[in-house]
Amino acid sequence: METKAEHSLLGLYRVHLDFTGKLVVDKIRRIGGLCIFWSDKVSVTLLSYSRFHINAQIGSHDLKVWHLKGMYGNPEPDQRCHAWTLIPRLKDLSTLPWLCFGDFNEILFDTENSGGSPQPRWLMENFREALNYCDLDDLDGFSGPRFTWSNKRDRGLVQERIDRAVCCYRWKQLFAFLNVLHLDFWSSDQRALQIEVLDVKS
Repeated sequence: METKAEHSLLGLYRVHLDFTGKLVVDKIRRIGGLCIFWSDKVSVTLLSYSRFHINAQIGSHDLKVWHLKGMYGNPEPDQRCHAWTLIPRLKDLSTLPWLCFGDFNEILFDTENSGGSPQPRWLMENFREALNYCDLDDLDGFSGPRFTWSNKRDRGLVQERIDRAVCCYRWKQLFAFLNVLHLDFWSSDQRALQIEVLDVKS
């Protein structure tokens, strides 16, 4: 997800949360920034990263191996097409099961927007086409408020679901239970996402 945080602050978070490894992609001015932390319970091989993605291979002690793609969609609508070409390119690099999540800065359907101007159809259609090409679907439902972003204005309130977790069918089959939690805004205009992976199948 978009961190909007300084490298040094994320280093303190890593220590406080007791993770052993991290990769930070620095923000530019006041936007962007990506980060991944991991513990010694998994092995993490970083495959590629940029301002808009982190691509890693995850291995666990039960010998399950899969890919994680953390995404940040360009805040400029006319530049967002680059994310929709990047996701299929990452998919074509491996046959392993994968999970893709983050701040896509885009909605899939009109119902994921409340207030403000309707989202242009071509933006939503390009997003859907990229996910369909990769056989990626939303994790089954989520817990918490419907919208993940808000302009937090008393007048002219706009809310959207621009943060999500999607995965291929084979990734879902690795686990007995999956859940996505939409957490609080805290000091941000976006809710944090928590992905629970419980009861790993043998």
